[in-house]
Amino acid sequence: MIAEKLKKPFGEPEAEENQPIPSDRSSYLDIIRRIFFLFTYDLVIWFFDAVIHTFFRELMPRGTFNIPKKGAVIFVIAPHHNQFVDPVVVMTTVRKMAGRRVSLLTAAKSYRKWFIGIPARMCGAILVERAQDLVKPVEGTISVENFGENNDNLVVLGKETQFTRDCMEKGLVGLPEFLGNAQIAEVVSNTTLILKKPFKVNFENPTEKDEKIIKRLTEGTKFVAAPHVDNHQVFQNVFDHLNAGRVLGIFPEGGLHDRPTLLPLKPGVAIMALGAVAQSRDPNQVVNIIPVGLNYFHPNKFRSRVVVEFGKPIKVTKEDGAKYEKDSRAVVNKLLDLITLRLKEVTVTCDDYDTLMAIQAARRLYTAAHRETIPLPLVVEMNRRLIKGYQKYSDRPDVKELKDAVGEYNKKLMQLGIHDHQVESLTQSNRLFVTYMFFDRFFKVILFLGLAMPGVIMFGPIFLVAKKISRKKAQEALAASTVKIKAKDVIGTWKILVALGLAPALYIFWAVVATILLTKAGWTGRLPKTVVFILCYLWSVLTTYASLRVGEIGVDYYKSLKPLFYSLVSQHIDLLQLENLQKTRKELAEQVAIVCERFGPLMFDDFNEFYRDFNQLNDNDIDFASVLSYNDSTDLRRNASLNSLSIHNLSDVAIFSNPQDDQESIESDDKHPKPSEGNEPQSRGEDYAESELPQEKVRLRRVVKRMEET
Repeated sequence: MIAEKLKKPFGEPEAEENQPIPSDRSSYLDIIRRIFFLFTYDLVIWFFDAVIHTFFRELMPRGTFNIPKKGAVIFVIAPHHNQFVDPVVVMTTVRKMAGRRVSLLTAAKSYRKWFIGIPARMCGAILVERAQDLVKPVEGTISVENFGENNDNLVVLGKETQFTRDCMEKGLVGLPEFLGNAQIAEVVSNTTLILKKPFKVNFENPTEKDEKIIKRLTEGTKFVAAPHVDNHQVFQNVFDHLNAGRVLGIFPEGGLHDRPTLLPLKPGVAIMALGAVAQSRDPNQVVNIIPVGLNYFHPNKFRSRVVVEFGKPIKVTKEDGAKYEKDSRAVVNKLLDLITLRLKEVTVTCDDYDTLMAIQAARRLYTAAHRETIPLPLVVEMNRRLIKGYQKYSDRPDVKELKDAVGEYNKKLMQLGIHDHQVESLTQSNRLFVTYMFFDRFFKVILFLGLAMPGVIMFGPIFLVAKKISRKKAQEALAASTVKIKAKDVIGTWKILVALGLAPALYIFWAVVATILLTKAGWTGRLPKTVVFILCYLWSVLTTYASLRVGEIGVDYYKSLKPLFYSLVSQHIDLLQLENLQKTRKELAEQVAIVCERFGPLMFDDFNEFYRDFNQLNDNDIDFASVLSYNDSTDLRRNASLNSLSIHNLSDVAIFSNPQDDQESIESDDKHPKPSEGNEPQSRGEDYAESELPQEKVRLRRVVKRMEET
């Protein structure tokens, strides 16, 4: 059995199928290589798991029971908001919660960086070369013949160019400053190209970028070119990987961004799944495509939070592979639409940043009474549903008015520098009690920050350097991108990379200093200096980690001082302003509740259980022991993972579940409309007997609440 699992080449993840033990003794070399791969993979994952849980304050998986224990799996991960952190978060979560090893489809450009290439090789990454990574400036200038709104804009004219040498059919020709590129259909001569599609320009309402493109392509401009990349071998490697029952991870957007919406998905993921089942000799071959949503709360900030949500598998069968061989374009587009729809169900996407901020503020207003008891996955689900509701009813005047009012309230909070949950703490009554609370918390701030000060002094230089370098990298990434807004997607990665590079050197420095001081003071006795150095190094690590945890508590107390301070020092006119703010908050909370309860039931069949009952629940008389003895007929059907009974699988509980329950296949058109059709998901209530729904959901809600408190 052990030899079976290990008989795989180095650089490939574990296969789950059982095969006969080989009799050839030469195969033991492969077994040794396999042992080495398994060891190095788990070692890398263990290391990065420690790094991730240091950077993030909370990492909450959801829906891990959707991960099959055996067979081919493709994790489709979006949005790609955090550069090299995203793959590490998914790999560590899948390994810990489902016991499977993920091989990531990695850009060769990233692989060529040693600090990425080494761990990527140890984790069995599959490389893919991208044309945009191979662009280079070439001689001459180009313009488009008769470039304008009413022309095809496909003929590119060159001046002092060597198109036959520098360009090729199916290659790319691009503009400087990352203004855009186009694919070459034909190289006619050294001075003439025919494009497959014209450069993208909005002639009717041109933006600043469009005006630059029009000017350059009309007057002539420098340009860059990239060769055509043949990825047939990459696809074959993926087919072999999946048909061996292994796991693949891919970011289908094709690049990093920090937009509130998903980028258009590349068709590669659909081709990989369909091509694998079409090529497989197993008539029962199935590739499970699992959408993975990465929902960050301030991804660029240290000690932030993230929810990793795994959706229901999309099953690609042998029948789908046969259809793909007959009409590849139609089947690929159909599967890609379904993947897009399923990704939107596990991510929080919005049309623009201001709307997203208003939606999140509305959620805080609606759930204010239970803010402390709401699990993080439920926060994500509420944001998602509120966005769906807003997008459907955004044309209504009352909804527009409410959205604007919530947005103004949110801006007012930002101007005052306080948070929504602190508004209720702003009060003029009982100043003696407020004074006591202020000085009590102020003392705790001094105490905890004092305890954290050794770690701050020791590790402070790394924080400063990491902040400076990450900002510089963000500026470079923003200048080199056409899709980024603020380039926050690279900040978190560079903070981690800088810390990983400088922390060991800094710990060595402090260990050397401590060793010298202890030796001169004569406190080391007969201990060898090497042992003293190692002990001092470990002491430095533990000191900074302890300071991190203690300082975190102090920062929480510090954040609570601001509303108390406002209440103490505010004059009469300021107190009236604070009272008006509280009044506005109360009115907005009531309006948000009215709108949600008016339109929510029209969109979500489980609205009463998900929202209304949650806000009005009175379950003080329910004890924990009674919850554990409910009827067996309410089987949660958690049988897909060894870890499926974990609290992380909150989507088994109705109020935390995705609206869809059954696994998806691309075979039925009626069940899986395209995203453009705007169909709403069906409710998930079939896990429970109808007669037991209210009582069981109340009990399960109580279980989750108790678990979260624990």
